[in-house]
Amino acid sequence: MKVSVSWLKNLVEFNNDIDELAEKLSMTGFEVESLEDLSDQAKNVVIGFVEEITPHPNAEKLKVCSVDVGLPNKLNIVCGAPNVKAGYHVLVAKVGAYLSSKSLKIKLSNLRGVESEGMICSLDELGIESSNEGIEILEENGLIIPPIGSNAVDYLGLNDTIIELAITANRPDGMSMVGIAREISTISNSKLTLPILDYNYEFEKFVPNIKDKETIGSDCVYTLTYIDNINNTGKINKSISNKLSSLRQNCINPVVDITNYLMLEQGQPLHAFDADLLENIVGRKVIPNDFGIRNGKEGESIVALDNKEYKLNKKIKLITCNDVPIAIAGIIGGKNSSVSSKTTRVWLEAAVFSSTSIRNSSREIGLRTDASSRYEKGISPNMTTAVSKRASELISLELGGDIKSNHVNNEFIKRDIIVKLRLDKIHRVLGKLGRRDTNKLENDTNTFSNLNKDEIEPLLTKLGCQLTSISSGWDVKIPPYRSSDLTREIDLIEEIARLIGYDNFDSNMPDPLEPGVLTPTNLVERRLRNSFIHNGFQEVVTSSLVGPDNTDENAVLIKNPLLSETSRLRTNVWDEHLKILQRNISFGAEGCWIFEIAKTYKIDKESFIETNLLAGSLTGNKQFSKWGKASKQISLDYFEARGKLKQSLEVLGIETVDKQLTEKDFMHPGRTSELFVEGKSIGFFGQIHPSMSEKYDLIKETYLFNLEFDALIRAATRKTNWTRTYKDYPTVPFMERDIALIHSKKYTSLEIINVIKKSGRPLLEKVELIDRYEGSTIPDDSVSQAFRIKYRDPKKTLVEEDINPIHEKIRNALKEKIKAELRS
Repeated sequence: MKVSVSWLKNLVEFNNDIDELAEKLSMTGFEVESLEDLSDQAKNVVIGFVEEITPHPNAEKLKVCSVDVGLPNKLNIVCGAPNVKAGYHVLVAKVGAYLSSKSLKIKLSNLRGVESEGMICSLDELGIESSNEGIEILEENGLIIPPIGSNAVDYLGLNDTIIELAITANRPDGMSMVGIAREISTISNSKLTLPILDYNYEFEKFVPNIKDKETIGSDCVYTLTYIDNINNTGKINKSISNKLSSLRQNCINPVVDITNYLMLEQGQPLHAFDADLLENIVGRKVIPNDFGIRNGKEGESIVALDNKEYKLNKKIKLITCNDVPIAIAGIIGGKNSSVSSKTTRVWLEAAVFSSTSIRNSSREIGLRTDASSRYEKGISPNMTTAVSKRASELISLELGGDIKSNHVNNEFIKRDIIVKLRLDKIHRVLGKLGRRDTNKLENDTNTFSNLNKDEIEPLLTKLGCQLTSISSGWDVKIPPYRSSDLTREIDLIEEIARLIGYDNFDSNMPDPLEPGVLTPTNLVERRLRNSFIHNGFQEVVTSSLVGPDNTDENAVLIKNPLLSETSRLRTNVWDEHLKILQRNISFGAEGCWIFEIAKTYKIDKESFIETNLLAGSLTGNKQFSKWGKASKQISLDYFEARGKLKQSLEVLGIETVDKQLTEKDFMHPGRTSELFVEGKSIGFFGQIHPSMSEKYDLIKETYLFNLEFDALIRAATRKTNWTRTYKDYPTVPFMERDIALIHSKKYTSLEIINVIKKSGRPLLEKVELIDRYEGSTIPDDSVSQAFRIKYRDPKKTLVEEDINPIHEKIRNALKEKIKAELRS
């Protein structure tokens, strides 16, 4: 929201320095985003008088002007404007001037052999909207001409500062000049001089054709005022045009300028329809009941005031006349009913629509206007008729129009909002206010006490509230312009705190202060994150919202997405992870290892399923030292990548078991494993399918892991795992034996190791695969593997007689269960 300081001074008395005012506004909730001094647009631009014009000796289209700017000598200025003529006042940018709107520095220059000592300016060159095609001739405006040589800032209406404010969603009244004026009056205790609005004026009831009332909102207001005999051929008065131009609003024609002016002043959007054009559409005289509000239809379109054609659908709200679309409700009018300089009769519309319906329409057509931005935040319905009345009176006053009738939908009823405010509730919520003891020299706060009634009542009165005392506090009548946001007791309490200053209240810290404690789940999660980072991974955070390219039929669709690219909740995280890898590799990274603790979402029949995942991806090699390698290694093999995941999970103190997995379409069928913890599947790890490598432009040695985070946490925090146990360090040596065997490829090394472990109890301590061979010396469907077995008895040193029976038992078990051929 842009606010003009000079306009503000017409509405409220304040003498604050602009920076001080900006600080006060920021501290009370209206954050100041920027300050712009408009006079910078016309620095060193003065009023000049063209005394004489001579042709340029070397250029047919150029003229040499002798211009008086109040200096002892006349300036010699070369000008190419076709409307420059002697005997008239003009705007002159002297040497050294900087025209910020054109980023142009005026210098002493030589144009075709003639020296030019400045520039005669058009309004456009000074950043001011104008329909004139040439330079600005001051006599043509009918205004008082300032003295020659005087600064042009005041004449141009640029003696102003623009404050840009960030208006939060809960303060729609801040989207108007009078709203900001009221705020300044409240925080600085200054006098207001606001335009008078008639809230009690009665409009004639009528029944517009409103369809789908539930989507428009129960507080929908629709007013129409018929005005005749308008003179719309001239220009709006300079006071209004200067205010519009200072806030970057183009002057179009007087009727439209007045509607824009009142939208900025009061925050209520208005729109005027040309009555003659409407009668051409309908084919007869238009009556109020011809107007309606409905959803668009598939295949419909409308050409709007910006000359663009917008395709319509059922999510877009339309204003119609005899069911013909004439505007997109709350956003932009239609070209078929637009007001022009030829307009003599108008139907003036002022309305309130639900914020949701306007947001949906705006998103569907991809257009956000000044009007829609105000509707989105919410407009008080009690303001609409009063602002409509002021607009029609202003059109009558400025343009000579005759107000023939005023109409409002018969369902609209002005409702006074009364909120009960309790004193004890204020004390409970806000606590005690710090106060300074005036009898002491120190400036520090000395005492704390609760707010009393005499302190609270003036604050609420400043807001425009009317208070009636009751035993517990007050019945507070909310002013019309705050009826959309001050609806609850807590809203009023927040206003009290905001105006006093949150920093002036006592902090209510727990007494005694006790340190917080991390739960086992928090500790495990923290350890897990650190473990991944220490092993070379980088944590990423990806958006839960994805686009329609996620075609999972179980995806959760967003009812009111901001963009089509964020129209549903993700069902996986690996898709975005592969995109991250691709971006990093394309920017020159040799390796990219990432992980994320994330959520995925699915819909199952009537219920939603939210799953916590530990997921990640790896590609490339991230080793720093490559000089020690025989060749540059640019990728990880399967076992190196799996080892990185294993190292990262070791901090959990649980064992993960791998089994081959072949059923995932996007994973390599021979290089993917399903991971089990405590006998239950928790996810998968593996290399992506070659088709996925090609799709994402990644090397084939790219790996994914996708694990159920909650299952990992449960296993890691289980009492048997979480409670640390200690055992004696072995004081006796171990003995090792190797077993070599040839077996069918259908048996995995994991299955063989499990057979060995079960048969080797109680002396077997560890078993590991040490050798694997496939070749011409053994059958094609077989493989040779060697395992090293470690035996130990914690109480004594083992001898051959202890080990032989168990080792033989293992050999027999391998022969029986997997039909292995044992090598000597």
